Amino acid sequence: MRLKRRDLLFIMAGAGISFLPVSRLFAESGFDLGLQAQEFLAKGKFDQAISILKKGVKIDPQNEWLWGLLGRAYFQKKDMRGALDSFRKVLVLNPEDTYSRMMVDIITQKPVPPKKIEKKELTPLEKKALQEEQEIFARLKGEKGLGYHIRRIVLDPGHGGFDSGAVGLHKLQEKNVNLDVAKRTAAILNQKDSQLKIFLTRTEDYFVPLSARTTTANQYSADLFVSFHVNANRNRRPRGMETYFCSEKASSKEAARVAAFENSVIKLEKNELIKKGYVNIEEILFRFERKRYWQAGGKVASYLQTVLKHELPLKNRGIHSANFYVLRRAKMPSILLELGFISNPDEEYLLRQSDFRHKLALSVAKGILSLKTVKI
Repeated sequence: MRLKRRDLLFIMAGAGISFLPVSRLFAESGFDLGLQAQEFLAKGKFDQAISILKKGVKIDPQNEWLWGLLGRAYFQKKDMRGALDSFRKVLVLNPEDTYSRMMVDIITQKPVPPKKIEKKELTPLEKKALQEEQEIFARLKGEKGLGYHIRRIVLDPGHGGFDSGAVGLHKLQEKNVNLDVAKRTAAILNQKDSQLKIFLTRTEDYFVPLSARTTTANQYSADLFVSFHVNANRNRRPRGMETYFCSEKASSKEAARVAAFENSVIKLEKNELIKKGYVNIEEILFRFERKRYWQAGGKVASYLQTVLKHELPLKNRGIHSANFYVLRRAKMPSILLELGFISNPDEEYLLRQSDFRHKLALSVAKGILSLKTVKI
């Protein structure tokens, strides 16, 4: 059902959400033009979207949302120069915008054609700037790719508090393994690279809602989200490790089973319903972005699993995908690790050992650090 102008819209304001009447919103013509451009973007009419957004940023040049939409429109049209300029403008206005930073990294993996220089006499400063730009492009041609820069990482120890997660035959609780391995991984990363910023969704044994875990990663403007878990099965024979990334449909029945178990705690959380007559602008924008985040998550999962299979004495169960709630809302590449089966007596024994947990942490940290040199 189409909304009328008298309806209300959600507007994102920093980390919170404020509510304004549409009568006031549409008085802001830049916002009005942005909404029109979104419709053209959804229909694949990129030229029309670009034309509208150019008017919008001229009216409201400090609106990072409009510049971000313009960057998406240029990117879809395969105008990399226009996209790069637009996303860089967003970062000038908001240096913490993770999506724009990721897009700049992706675009600059391949040399972007220099801007066309108008036929006029350049000032000495302009000549120097042009020379520097040409030198940068020359260096880029000799590189395989700049890769996706990982600077801020959120580690998520799954479960906690009254949510124990899976429990082994000898009463080992998943929540405790997850927390210990995640904290060890954070310590190793901090020791190995002081430039990284490491955050944990929980540092003690308490419950954190799935939605809050992802919100934490988004608020920290993380470049990578890693959720730590240990697998379980009614059959005590399955063993090994596997890595998951998010997708609408599960890659297998087993992946669907794992996702169903990890998502089961959602029933304990309070879900707020969007009131009738409102539309969530953030949700509309996120639909444009999440496919790219999920694809990047798939590449991260594949690479990290490759590292883990060479570092750990666990069966390699490969990479899989499913609709994990804890990954679904992340605005960055995100993965979920299942580091062994707590339901398997032999692996439960290993998971009880401090030395083995440290080896798990070392292996995960090595994989994460290696991602800094990989093109995602």
